[in-house]
Amino acid sequence: MPGSPIKCRLQARRCARLAKSASSFEARQTCIALAETWRRLAAELESDQALLEVLSEVEFDSVTSELTEALPVERAA
Repeated sequence: MPGSPIKCRLQARRCARLAKSASSFEARQTCIALAETWRRLAAELESDQALLEVLSEVEFDSVTSELTEALPVERAA
């Protein structure tokens, strides 16, 4: 999966540092918003990676056959 939570957090810190040295209120607010976006992206990447790890361990063939057996069979009238 492309993207790294660590790199995203580094970008967030960089934006936070830029916010502290911004010369205008608007620039400061933009940098703060960007930092939050990078933090959110890092969290989403971690969540997605965890989900992909779990899904990679699931054997879908056995799940599919178990579901098929559990579903009611339609009978022709």
